[in-house]
Amino acid sequence: MVLDYIASLSLGYLIGSFPTAYFLVKKRSQIDIRIAGSGNVGARNAYEVTRSRSLGLIILTCDLLKGAVAVIICYLLCGKEFWIAGVSGAGAVIGHNYPVWLNFRGGRGLATTAGAMILLCWVYVPVWLIVYGTVRIFTKDVHFSSIVASVTAPFITAVLPEPLTGAGLLFDQKPGGPFIICMIFSLVILSAHTKEIAGYLRSNNSESNSK
Repeated sequence: MVLDYIASLSLGYLIGSFPTAYFLVKKRSQIDIRIAGSGNVGARNAYEVTRSRSLGLIILTCDLLKGAVAVIICYLLCGKEFWIAGVSGAGAVIGHNYPVWLNFRGGRGLATTAGAMILLCWVYVPVWLIVYGTVRIFTKDVHFSSIVASVTAPFITAVLPEPLTGAGLLFDQKPGGPFIICMIFSLVILSAHTKEIAGYLRSNNSESNSK
């Protein structure tokens, strides 16, 4: 059983680590996206660097598919094993965020997480987006909104009715499964925001010390 988890994590990582944004931006504009814009290897930065909506949408779709394909392959190979599929999906997000091919400099994993979670616990995605959108309206801060959404979405999902969190899933739901799987994916997302989190903490400490 341990080997199944190792294999699913490795498979997910390989799928997620394909640097779609890096290759497509390089091919279109001869720009290394790692040193342009925010340096993030994802759809948002690809759009901001190239100003091409079509390229941004293509990369967004590919990043979504990374998470979905990792989960679907596990479903085809292992059946309705919820946790094995979850590990594969999480591996895809880790691969996207820390691709070995780009010296572990990747994206933030938001789209890849959405692709996987649509199949594992779909309600996490709209919950995350609602919290993100609400916080961003008031703060205008993309990164802070992402952090707040990632922290709160698992807890909000946990209190929703089980028929809602499990509706339409390919996999047999496990007790506590929605909360645990949402927390795992949120932690992977937050790991790609450590620089921003540290900055917010330093800012708060500075404000506290100045009072």
